Amino acid sequence: MGIVYRPGESPEPGAPSPAGLALGDSWFWHADQTLLQALVEHPRVAPEHAAIRLLGFNGARLNQYIGDGAYADVIHMHLVPDFHFSEFYLGGFANDALEHRLALRNDCASASDPAACFSAARLDLMLYHISEGLNGIIRTIRWAYRKTPWLQPIFLNGYDYPVPDGRGFVDSHGGWITAVMDDANVDPDPAFRMEVVKRMIDFVNDEVLAEFHSPLERVFHVDSRGVLARDAPHYTDDWENEGYPTREGFTKILERAWFPMLAPFRIVN
Repeated sequence: MGIVYRPGESPEPGAPSPAGLALGDSWFWHADQTLLQALVEHPRVAPEHAAIRLLGFNGARLNQYIGDGAYADVIHMHLVPDFHFSEFYLGGFANDALEHRLALRNDCASASDPAACFSAARLDLMLYHISEGLNGIIRTIRWAYRKTPWLQPIFLNGYDYPVPDGRGFVDSHGGWITAVMDDANVDPDPAFRMEVVKRMIDFVNDEVLAEFHSPLERVFHVDSRGVLARDAPHYTDDWENEGYPTREGFTKILERAWFPMLAPFRIVN
């Protein structure tokens, strides 16, 4: 069984050193049921890649990890040749999307089409900040190892289309996607709301993450859209709540979207 070392945790004597470094929110972070935990516990993961160092802070935006951002030092202290990470996993744009209110207009009550719910200015700023943050993190990684022969693969998590049904981590608090949509007076029709969040995920994947995808530079956009079920009642088998997969859901995401990217680097067999 593999292990994910969270902040403050170090390998015990005889325990494996982390091969990969992961930075991000949401799917990487919450509780023990995460995409990373599903990866290190999967029977196909290569033993030498079954330990990962996880960095990140709840609520942190990507641009807070670069430049003079509040958490930039957290990355720099781990990016030294003494720590020879063989791969990197970047998984954060959920916090940025929340910060920008999913790029929705302040009031969508009059929007009869999901496309009309978006604020062009807010969407542009959200996409810019996500791009800026990822670009800065990737450049920081490459700069740290510039005097070495290493060009480690960097994998960007693209998420999947959530189902904004109001289920949260704590039932009494509801889901954060639903909360943002309610505040913006988005049409409560489930199909309408699913289309709104689908468009938001597509904007990020198509206009930001896909632009970073460069096998020659060993930067890979892991496009996992459409893997998990969205039709009722089957989607609850794949989604623990409105934004977070079940353990089985994470396994599907890994096997269908991640493993084809990881296999050439022998991270999985």
